[in-house]
Amino acid sequence: MKSIRIFTLAALASLTMLLPETSYSQEEKPDTILHITTPSKVVVTENASGSKVEVRSLTDDEELIASVFTGYSSESSVSSKSREGFLNSWWYNRNLLNVEENQGSHWGVSLDGVCIGLTNALDQTPEGGLQWSKSFEISWLSCLNVYYEFSRSRISLGLGFDWRNYKVTTSGRALVANADKGIGWGNYPGNSEGRFSRLKVFSLQLPLLYEWDVPKSSLTFKAGPIMNFNTYASLKSVWDDEDGNRHESFTKEIEPRRFTVDFFASLSFCKAIGLYVRYSPMKVMDAPTGLNFRPLTVGVTLGI
Repeated sequence: MKSIRIFTLAALASLTMLLPETSYSQEEKPDTILHITTPSKVVVTENASGSKVEVRSLTDDEELIASVFTGYSSESSVSSKSREGFLNSWWYNRNLLNVEENQGSHWGVSLDGVCIGLTNALDQTPEGGLQWSKSFEISWLSCLNVYYEFSRSRISLGLGFDWRNYKVTTSGRALVANADKGIGWGNYPGNSEGRFSRLKVFSLQLPLLYEWDVPKSSLTFKAGPIMNFNTYASLKSVWDDEDGNRHESFTKEIEPRRFTVDFFASLSFCKAIGLYVRYSPMKVMDAPTGLNFRPLTVGVTLGI
């Protein structure tokens, strides 16, 4: 009982420190806020609007004996609400299950943003002309993402989409399909002027990523493998004939490697904007002959 009294006095003493400071004359004594001789249970709660001390009995219904509420100033409440709104915004954590922050280790479902970058065709033959400055990648890293979060870290497995466009405009030659459903170099018809030739590859991707929030900063590091199921590929070439009329050829008679693995790493600020690099040690095409290469992409992330 003595320990309960000491706890009650300590709680009430801390509560009075939150009240506005008031000066009293020698004749005027402060009012007694709360006086309980034999408290049974003391509950102290706090939210953005203020703090509350309740004294309850130890009976099954926990009957309320006394209660004191201390409200915070309006300025304090607005400041707290503004900060909470930022930290729990969709752009900041994109938590689809509304799991509270600081809850400890837990599972969750979220989504990631997009990656936009320039793609270089590594290991292409010396006569190759695919250009880094004209080839690009657009990727929605995860439209659905299941993760396990612990401490400052998170491990996630997601489902996303990737679109890569490898382009050439300066070699004077066009990309063509060969007999093995691979790709090679051909010429534009007659005295025509080539505009561009490109290879497009579309993939479903499964990123398995480790994420780490750098302490005492707004930086987030993310890295891991991305498994690609390359479901579509096509070739397109565009040229102008000697009369200035525009023509194009298009074919899907090519076979990309159906399954590839990329290695991904990114560093972002406030999980809003950052930089990323993505490299595949596996070649793009499945054909035994023709042009083949390994893609390397460098670009920016949005919402990752």
